[in-house]
Amino acid sequence: MQVQDTETRRFGIQNEREFDATWHFERDVDPAVAALAPLRHALRAWLESRDLSARSRDAVILATHEAVANAIQHSGTVSRIRVRANAEADGLTIEISDNGEWRTPDDPPSQERGRGIALIRSLVSNATINTDAGGTTVLLYQLA
Repeated sequence: MQVQDTETRRFGIQNEREFDATWHFERDVDPAVAALAPLRHALRAWLESRDLSARSRDAVILATHEAVANAIQHSGTVSRIRVRANAEADGLTIEISDNGEWRTPDDPPSQERGRGIALIRSLVSNATINTDAGGTTVLLYQLA
């Protein structure tokens, strides 16, 4: 486990907590693209111990990745992005939060960009985005 902890910290994930009997996952992720792959791996490991289909698991990982990538690219935060997940009897709740500022794009997105929120919403059972002066929180819910 020591090698994984060292590698995970090297790539910008702090506040490591092993998944526990409460079925909780929590990571603080550096606002850097290099932190996305270690986050995906850690989330996959946690999800594999849950009673989810491979399809649902992959959807949750991709939706979470996209929400964190959006926070990295668009929030302007220099603080870590918090990712929390809770397994419940009927599904999963995932919360991605940052303390940046919601920035509306000046121009319409190019054909290659601007699909992140639609992608997130298509992948999970429910997705909401809440913004205020303290930052943005994306709440994802995936039925089991």
